[in-house]
Amino acid sequence: MKKNASANPSATVSQTSPFSSVVWLIPLAALVVGGWLLFQKIRDTGPEITLLMDSADGIEVNTTVIKVLSVDVGRVTRIRLRDDRKGVEVTVRLNADAKDMMRKDTQFWVVKPRIDQSGVSGLSTLVSGSFIAFTPGQSDESEDTFTVSDIPPIAAIGQNGLRLKLRGQNNKLLGTGSPILYEGFIVGQVENAKFDPDNKTVNYTIFINSPNDKLVNRDSQFWLDSGINVQATANGIKVDSPPMAAILSGAIAFRSPPGEQLQAAAANDQSFTLYNDRAEIDNLPGERALYYVAFFKNSIRGLVAGSPVEYKGVHVGSVADAPFFARNDSLKMFQNGWIPVRIRLEPRMMEINAEQQSKEIWQDQLQNALGRGLSATLSSNNLVLGSKMIELTDAAPGQERLKPFNDYDGNVVIASQGGGLDELQAQLGRLLDKFNRLPLEKTVGELNGSLKELKGTLASANKLLAKPQTQQIPAELNKTLSELRQTLSGVSPQSPVYQDVQSTLKSLDKTLNDVRPLVNTLKEKPNSLIFNQNSKDPIPKGSR
Repeated sequence: MKKNASANPSATVSQTSPFSSVVWLIPLAALVVGGWLLFQKIRDTGPEITLLMDSADGIEVNTTVIKVLSVDVGRVTRIRLRDDRKGVEVTVRLNADAKDMMRKDTQFWVVKPRIDQSGVSGLSTLVSGSFIAFTPGQSDESEDTFTVSDIPPIAAIGQNGLRLKLRGQNNKLLGTGSPILYEGFIVGQVENAKFDPDNKTVNYTIFINSPNDKLVNRDSQFWLDSGINVQATANGIKVDSPPMAAILSGAIAFRSPPGEQLQAAAANDQSFTLYNDRAEIDNLPGERALYYVAFFKNSIRGLVAGSPVEYKGVHVGSVADAPFFARNDSLKMFQNGWIPVRIRLEPRMMEINAEQQSKEIWQDQLQNALGRGLSATLSSNNLVLGSKMIELTDAAPGQERLKPFNDYDGNVVIASQGGGLDELQAQLGRLLDKFNRLPLEKTVGELNGSLKELKGTLASANKLLAKPQTQQIPAELNKTLSELRQTLSGVSPQSPVYQDVQSTLKSLDKTLNDVRPLVNTLKEKPNSLIFNQNSKDPIPKGSR
């Protein structure tokens, strides 16, 4: 038994750790790598944002990318309809490096092929497809929901400039991207344009690029510059053509007063009034404007607000209102027979190369001129267009003037007088009336009778001239003239008769010279032929 037991040795069992095998290194390494990849994924994955759009045209899930400065920073992950059914909601997953760019003022827009007044853009998307671009905001507040615009913003990343608000009751609405002009140069663009139906006004947000923002100050004036402007004035036709972009879509132009006021720069988001055109700005009254009223009996057709007022060819103001009736005074228009017009005189226009004077000084000067007979006359400004103007002239003594009031609705009245083309037409009309009242029918009848008698006289004369005796008259006249010429040749200076006459006249002249002393003596002493010239006159003696 012992012998058998020693022949079979016993087995020893040892326990090994399950992690001591090399096989377990593979899943461990996979776990580490997976953890690292997950960490990298989490680190590289940015925030998820929501974009609100009117339509998902051209937008595709996992295909449409988000770009900033042409660099991909995200991708569209989901598209669904909005709860209000007024558009779509696009979910976008951004990269981690775009996290700090999502600010409250960040702007998104869709980049696609576009043709507008600025040119052609987005042609590269014809091949790659549309994408969504954005400009990072500068606000301190973060945001995860944004509204996507159909057009790119005017102010690009890092672009400095001045953003302004414009408001006006304009007759047209410009589109986004329309240019801003200064003296014909494009210095900015319209960022936003909306019409307010409640106030019936148009509101614009414009952006002036730097360094052009220095051209704007707090007193700048803005107006609509729509296409080609053709002005026909008394000086001729003026054509003003803006850049091509302004011709296609219209533009907003502005000007700034020169001088020291340029130091008062405009503030960001400052509001300005937008006028319909530059003429409206030119007709704005100045601080020292003087108003007067003139009454006219002639037609004021062609005279409108803004028509020039001149004094001897110098532009001194403009028409403020045509016509200008006081309260209920238009009800007497047919009774009175005149039309009142209010004019505005601008001292700044009269201060040519001169220092600025106060409003009171100009009032006194004009009042003195009115006392000397300064009058208003309607004149033609353009014969082709029929426009009119008011000319201030010095009335001639004794000339009839119209001045029904000294003051009309708080304005001093300027006497008016006839003149210009209308007055000439009136005088011509009166002359034609007198001509029409002439007894033309009787005069024409008498003239016809005289012409008939003259016709008979001419027929008799023709018969007389046809006779042979009458036809011989020219030959007889030639003969008579020949004899007369021969007779006259006998008394020519070279003829003997003429020589004898000259000799006789000379002898007669000599004789007269010799007789002249005798005649003089007889004039002085008629008795010199009887008594001795040198003896004294006898003195009669008395009787003894």
